[in-house]
Amino acid sequence: MSRTTSQGLLMVGGFVALLLIAAGAFVNFDPDGVRGMAVGAGLGLVNLALGYVVTRRSLQHGMKSAMATLAGGFLARLFAVVFLMLVFRRTGSVDPAAFALTFLVFFFLYLGVELLLVERSLSGARRTA
Repeated sequence: MSRTTSQGLLMVGGFVALLLIAAGAFVNFDPDGVRGMAVGAGLGLVNLALGYVVTRRSLQHGMKSAMATLAGGFLARLFAVVFLMLVFRRTGSVDPAAFALTFLVFFFLYLGVELLLVERSLSGARRTA
């Protein structure tokens, strides 16, 4: 594993730790907060699974395809989170902060997975060259 990848994974771990601390400080563990965390974790796990499959497939088609896929996925996740936060804020049945913080934990875990996939793809390309 390259030094850059190791540093990136440390940074991802740091962000996950900060998000967990923020969640502990700002999220009330009442029914709305627990619902928000459940929705955030569920959506985060779906994002993690689908992102893994899509990233692996796009890396097989070259780095240009992979970068386009990663950028498009980032924008799609951004719009989905903002939209759902606005919906949850309007309905009041789910704590939007609990949702967002929990989803962001899984988002950064996914970034770590992306980093490892790209590293593996690049190291495989170097071995064949």
